[in-house]
Amino acid sequence: MDKLDKISIIGAGSWGTALGCLAARSAREVMIYSNDPAITYEINSSCRNTKYFNDTELHENLIATSQIKDTLKADIIILAIPSYAFSEILELLKSHGLKPSTILLIATKGLSENPVQFLSDKIESEFENPYAFISGPNMALEVVRNKFTAMTISSKDLSLAAKLADVFKSDMLDVTISDDIITIQIASIVKNIIAIRSGIMKSAGDGENAKAWLISTALAEISIISKALGGKPEANIALPAVIGDLVLTCYSDISRNTRFGYEFHTHNYSKEFLTTYPLLVEGISSARLLGSLIKTYDLELPLISSIIDLLHVNYS
Repeated sequence: MDKLDKISIIGAGSWGTALGCLAARSAREVMIYSNDPAITYEINSSCRNTKYFNDTELHENLIATSQIKDTLKADIIILAIPSYAFSEILELLKSHGLKPSTILLIATKGLSENPVQFLSDKIESEFENPYAFISGPNMALEVVRNKFTAMTISSKDLSLAAKLADVFKSDMLDVTISDDIITIQIASIVKNIIAIRSGIMKSAGDGENAKAWLISTALAEISIISKALGGKPEANIALPAVIGDLVLTCYSDISRNTRFGYEFHTHNYSKEFLTTYPLLVEGISSARLLGSLIKTYDLELPLISSIIDLLHVNYS
């Protein structure tokens, strides 16, 4: 595989912008796509994305575009859009002539719908491109500010994961690799759902013992799902993208899913609050879609199912 020094990011939200800064520290050319011309202009004119990062300066090598065709020259395209937009973006890439050699690096957390499937499975069913999944315990602002963090890159092709790890790793980024893309994706989905429960528990006044119970029970249920779907949880549960991401998402004060859970409880699980909440909370849609997989495989998951039931009754 040739040197991977051209990277594009699809999605200029908080996570996409953070990954853009990360890529800009190691790649020669980095292009980030936004469907918001105001964000594109601001990144190019002042190295900022104030919608997500206030006045924090971004990496100077990051160039923005509002034309998705501009991203297609890259060796790697990072997909960092919300899960609900994943299928639409894949169709755009197809229609603009995505090269089959371009690596698709999935940074989206969630499931694809109609049918319900992993995002990696959707790519595999529609593209010939090599693909991998990147995840980890990362708060976007810390990545932008180049604070130490860790990530896991997973792929069925471990040599591809290793090649991608070499692109990104640095003194401030520890990158582990795995060939168990199933377990890593499950963890990235479940952690947002569990974080909602964490916020509920905090609002309800639960203590430190309950926090430990939540993490241990969540890990056990991640393992159950993974085994049922062909993963290898025993070998991967301790990776940053599994236990690390779970702990961070559940107990960080700036976690959107945790904050939603806290406020959802204070509003007495109000349907109006749920349907009008202004921020993107991936755990809500993930709960609904994961619920259908749990039914398909007839899995007993008391913790996850209780959260799905709570959200699904209101969500419907």
